[in-house]
Amino acid sequence: MTDFGGFEPPSGPPAGWYPDPYGGSGQRYWNGSEWDLSTPIAGGPDAGGNDAEDFPDVGDWLDRSFRVAYRRWKALAFLGVITAQSSTALAYMAIDRGVDGLVLEGDELSGWTSDRLPAVIALLAAAIVIGAIGSLAVNVLMLRAVDGDDSSSGSMGDEWSSALRAIGGTLRVLPRAIGWLLVLMAGVAAASAALVLLALVAAPLVILLLFVAIPFIVWIAIKWSFAVVSVVDRPGNPFPRSSRVSDGRWWRTFGRLLLIGIIVWLISVVIQTAGSLATGSGFGGLGGGAQITVDDDGSIERFSFDEQLSFGTAEIVIASVISVISTVLANSVIASATTVLYRTRNPRR
Repeated sequence: MTDFGGFEPPSGPPAGWYPDPYGGSGQRYWNGSEWDLSTPIAGGPDAGGNDAEDFPDVGDWLDRSFRVAYRRWKALAFLGVITAQSSTALAYMAIDRGVDGLVLEGDELSGWTSDRLPAVIALLAAAIVIGAIGSLAVNVLMLRAVDGDDSSSGSMGDEWSSALRAIGGTLRVLPRAIGWLLVLMAGVAAASAALVLLALVAAPLVILLLFVAIPFIVWIAIKWSFAVVSVVDRPGNPFPRSSRVSDGRWWRTFGRLLLIGIIVWLISVVIQTAGSLATGSGFGGLGGGAQITVDDDGSIERFSFDEQLSFGTAEIVIASVISVISTVLANSVIASATTVLYRTRNPRR
């Protein structure tokens, strides 16, 4: 095993707490095969772990995040097949059905029939629900992987079972996830209503408040970046536990989240570009054949939506495959990275 900071546990050590091999003054947990970078607890397993310096090094954190995520690629692929591709296919079917036959000429839109609305709403709702379940399931799987609760031999059967257990865990936490989402939406709606009322009285003041509020919005976004893994972790208010992660180290948390966001964005760009090349451009790399008529003055006279957003079976299949790849290579890394940081201030129970 690699020598970290001059420390080498005895050959084949049992799982337990050892002096921190990364140079810290406390102890770190060894799970029998690797160091747990999410639990650098000063003084041992009974200490509080609230030191502002208990973040893992950036390189160690990235290494841990990618290794945990990609080690479970088979289970993640199963999750993607069950949820992501279904959600993507339903969404594209809803778009295709919604815009079929629509034509914009000047300011007039023709080709719409109200009888298609129920089907479009049903397809979109199903896509959103399945997509949310898939996203939560990835977080459940990564949380269990970081905690060492869901080890696998790597066999297809074990990975399939892990994926199903993650979905089962998601269904158990889904009610409280929906509840906290509604609470958050209610808060946003109340703030928006207050701004609208204020705009009716003093519009310039609202504009000023929006500019002033930008730093606060960024600050609260970082503080609440771990709310999803907190909901998955255990019952109770997830926002204080999420905020605790960045207490005394907001900028360090911001930097790490920005870094992982850029990395995952670049991975996503590569995936989407490959999809565009596979289908020959168009809307999101899919669809094509737009019919646009332009007037002499350069304005659009006629735009046929049905031609622009007409998805065939091949396009939907490719979009579904891309969603599975994104689950394995991108979404899992975000979930793993946030979970590792979350555990530094919220030890498992």
